Amino acid sequence: MKKKHLYELISNANTEEELKFLFVKFFDLPIATKKRIDLYTEQILFEFKLDDNLKNLQTRAKVIAQALYYIRRLKLGDDDRTASEYICVVSKNFAAYFETELFAEFYNDKKIYDWDLKPSSPCKKLVADLASADVVIHAHVYDLSVMQEEIAFSTKIMEIRKRKISLFNIKKEINQNNFYQVYQHWKSFFGEAVQNGHKASEYFITDIEQGKSSLVDNASVLFRMSGGERIEKLINPDEYKYFWNHYEKISTAREIIAIRQKMDRITEINLRRFTGEFYTPIEFAEKAFDYLTRTVGEWWKSDNFRLWDMAAGTGNLEFALPAEALKYCYISTLIDDEAKYCANIFQEATVFQYDYLNDGAEKLPQKLIDDLNNPKIKWIIFINPPYATASNFERDTNRVNKDNVSMTKIREQMTSENLGAASRELYVQFIYRISRDFAAKKAYLGIFSTPKYINSNNDQKFRDKVFNYKFERGFLMSSQSFEGCKGKFPIGFLIWNIGNIIPIESQEISLDIYDYAVEKIAEKIFRPARSENFLNKWVKRPKNVKKFPPMSSALKFAFNKKISCDRIPEGFLASFLCWNDFLHQNYTSFLSAPYGTAGGMSVTEDNFEQYMAMHAVHLIPKLTWLNNRDQFMQPTKILPREFVTDSVIWSLFAPSNQTASLSNVEYEGE
Repeated sequence: MKKKHLYELISNANTEEELKFLFVKFFDLPIATKKRIDLYTEQILFEFKLDDNLKNLQTRAKVIAQALYYIRRLKLGDDDRTASEYICVVSKNFAAYFETELFAEFYNDKKIYDWDLKPSSPCKKLVADLASADVVIHAHVYDLSVMQEEIAFSTKIMEIRKRKISLFNIKKEINQNNFYQVYQHWKSFFGEAVQNGHKASEYFITDIEQGKSSLVDNASVLFRMSGGERIEKLINPDEYKYFWNHYEKISTAREIIAIRQKMDRITEINLRRFTGEFYTPIEFAEKAFDYLTRTVGEWWKSDNFRLWDMAAGTGNLEFALPAEALKYCYISTLIDDEAKYCANIFQEATVFQYDYLNDGAEKLPQKLIDDLNNPKIKWIIFINPPYATASNFERDTNRVNKDNVSMTKIREQMTSENLGAASRELYVQFIYRISRDFAAKKAYLGIFSTPKYINSNNDQKFRDKVFNYKFERGFLMSSQSFEGCKGKFPIGFLIWNIGNIIPIESQEISLDIYDYAVEKIAEKIFRPARSENFLNKWVKRPKNVKKFPPMSSALKFAFNKKISCDRIPEGFLASFLCWNDFLHQNYTSFLSAPYGTAGGMSVTEDNFEQYMAMHAVHLIPKLTWLNNRDQFMQPTKILPREFVTDSVIWSLFAPSNQTASLSNVEYEGE
């Protein structure tokens, strides 16, 4: 049977996946699609678009931009594969290929383009610059519907695929960010061959440094170890050449020292496991450090900056720091055992045990006291305080009383200042003391936490009296990025300029959103408002004048509880339960009688339509991890009649309408 031509085969594809499958089948290509790359071979990285007109310059530039995101990750990231020599972009009707090296000025960039974005939504500046580049403008785009063009394209692709890898001008870089993945790859090749005498990681550190290892008689590798020892190991020379044809050896001593220190740290982390807490994922710790650097620059290159993490735990945040920054760092933690552990793996830092919510200045190291008293020193607070721990997540979920956990000296001080319910939160207590300790200093606070403190009702007094700083930048991720966490809510890393006093309500807080793969997928804007503008404070509540049996659910009465809510107004129709954020959406309902604890609102003829509208708008939007902490706000204009009518009809028939007809109910002798 005569083989079909390429265009004949792919022109009927209905999806991008079908197009890729048919293309792979035609060229007999291996299926290699991990890390979201459409199709990878060492010679060619393929990017498929179903119906894109690649003859259009802007379209072509955008598709190439997406491919360059993958090329950059292959070259600089933690993928164990190398960047392909060619990029090929393919649609049903058109195709083009490019030498990857021609785009080196683009994918090697560190500052101009936003490489955090999802490849499918590439940086607009990158797309614009590619559209102005000669290599893109003058590219030959093959029209696959033309037989001669299709044959020329197919012939070229097969020639490239048959060619022996030129072993590459685009060798993969080894650096502080990807060395551990490279080590795992190296170990899979040579781990067994270097057993005995030293850890495999010691041989790896030696091997990646320029001039510290070499092939001997094409049969073994000589390692010149850091202590001067020379060790020869029998290693397959072909595999050894293959590996080092993919990677670039390191020539700078500083980078080797930094990698060695990080290797020591990660080895310790793998050996030691603490239980009961959700530690900051390394990838997000590194992203947070990147955001700090964008805000204050490479602060460790100056003697004028100090960094303090006063809730370090086992140092997951510090793992993200470059080695040369550690000498400017203070690392403290509540548990003495963890402090000893951190002192072992961060030897250049000042590490000490300290209870930041209870201990006084007399327990601080003298070196830290001197720096705190030095007006020339600028500060970075880099912290993931204890809100993001198993005990706090689970306590809140399971209704376990947190008072014993949060009853600290700082809470006592906050209570004396009438800062309200916010003082119960441990992470808010950390913010409070930080605000006091660094009030007169030039300081930046970079903090992981829920974003409740910028918009919740309980934190209004705290925002008014304490936390009114300028927002710099930040991002959000799902709580499920923390391994083992069952809740679904946003965790933010926000950077605040403590020396710049601005009310939060006057600021627009724009946060990047990252998915589990640490790719930027969107942007979320908080416009904090005062709690008096929240929706659950929209309706004027009528005066309660009559005793009435309180309820705890649709059919259960709250007879055996300490009752504070057993009164109703004249004209009572129902009780409306409603908290103001998405987090408590499931509690929104109507009951036939007052709710047995605080939170119920009385529905009467006068406010009936308002409460029906509130009920509908609380329940119709879908709860997600991202909107979990969002607040509902009062309308700013008169609601349309049609909207009100629709809300009434929807609410009357909603399952959350749990009103019922009951009779002969006895309560307090009546």
